[in-house]
Amino acid sequence: METEQTEQASVPASGGRTPRDMALSLGILLVPVLLIVLGYRLFYGWDTAVTVDPANAIASAGRASFAPLPLAAPDGWQTVTAKWEPGVLRIGYLDPDNNGARLVQSRTALDALVKDELDGKAQPDGETVVGTVTWQRFRAPDEQTVLARTAGNTTTLLVGQGADLTGLAAAITPR
Repeated sequence: METEQTEQASVPASGGRTPRDMALSLGILLVPVLLIVLGYRLFYGWDTAVTVDPANAIASAGRASFAPLPLAAPDGWQTVTAKWEPGVLRIGYLDPDNNGARLVQSRTALDALVKDELDGKAQPDGETVVGTVTWQRFRAPDEQTVLARTAGNTTTLLVGQGADLTGLAAAITPR
């Protein structure tokens, strides 16, 4: 009976685990996580944007009789998202300086589409002529610029902050 009491007395209430044991366990768990993160950075380019091919989304918009459809992005720009939702084509771009821009095409009226995309906060700011195409320009309080136009049955918006929207408009607008 004395042996049982001696064994019970030597086992701490924490089950024999000390704070040092817990720290070692956490350290062992963090090693694989750090290796995965470093491996991703080394082999997959931590700062490199993942690009997509917008062809399927644009083809879906074409099957829905959207016209004119956007052409390829300018040299140096990357297409990072492309999505067709029923009635809306959305394509996201990054310019060479990693400034974002998005294209939104819809059959929604121009004013309503600008209001929807910018939460009703955009104000008209004149016009911009790109090639032979006139785009309406809007400014939002958060420094976003919008170029908008209606052609055929489609309203097109280009929205960005710091990106060269006129260069993007020139490249993607069919001639």
